[in-house]
Parts: sequence; C-alpha cells; structure tokens
Amino acid sequence: MPTREADGVAGTARGQLSLTVVEAAIATLLILAVTASFAFTPSPPSESTLDSEAANAAALLTTVPNDGTGTVLGSACSSEAELDSREDQLRSILASSLPDGAFVYLQTPVGTVGTPPPDSARVGTAPVVVPECSATLEVWYP
Repeated sequence: MPTREADGVAGTARGQLSLTVVEAAIATLLILAVTASFAFTPSPPSESTLDSEAANAAALLTTVPNDGTGTVLGSACSSEAELDSREDQLRSILASSLPDGAFVYLQTPVGTVGTPPPDSARVGTAPVVVPECSATLEVWYP
C-alpha cells in the first residue's frame, strides 16, 4: 500500500466516499420519505364513524355535572349569557372526547358553540338531551 509521507505522517492511504454519492443517497431518502407520507395518509372517517364519535361526545356532555344542581349543558341552556360564560367549558368537555383534528358544533335553543361545518365536510350528528335542554351536536373533519 502507498504511504502518506508528504505531510510528515506515515501510514496507509485511505479512500474517501465521494461527496456526490452521499448527496445522492440523502436526496433518495428524502424523495422516499415524501412519497411515503403521501402514500400512507389516513383515509377520512366514514359518516357512521362520525355519528359514533358524536354520540360518544353527546353522552359525555349529558353526564358532566354542574357546580350546583343539574348538568353543565342544562345550566348553559338557561340563557344566552350563561351559554357564553360556559362556552370554553363546553368546548373543553367535547374536545376531551374527540380525536385530534375533529371539530365540533353544538346547537342549543339559546345559541351555538363551536365552528359550523362547511358544506363539503362529512358530518356526524347526535342529539343531546338533558332535562333543561335539547341540543344537536355535530362532529366534522375538514
């Protein structure tokens, strides 16, 4: 084997991997990663799945107790002002029962909570009934 004595270091010469080969390997991995991310995207949920998610969220909403008597939803349905004051609490309750990325829209006799679904969205619907209120819950994904 040839030695490297020109720079004062004795030893054997080593080959180096070409920088072009390293760049090509990294570019190939990047292209494969992007392709895989498009190929393995989850399918949108079916309407029956959305109805099931809405029913589960509605069941949870009917059981959360109020500070006093009744339920949070029943108290929120007593007036528009009460619904406005409990909007964040209602959103939190509903978000805890839904997967990430799901949107919710609750329609009560005194107002609404959440974002209404666009016309193109798949929507799951469930009735929410407590002694003081009857409402409709919609769960949707963009």
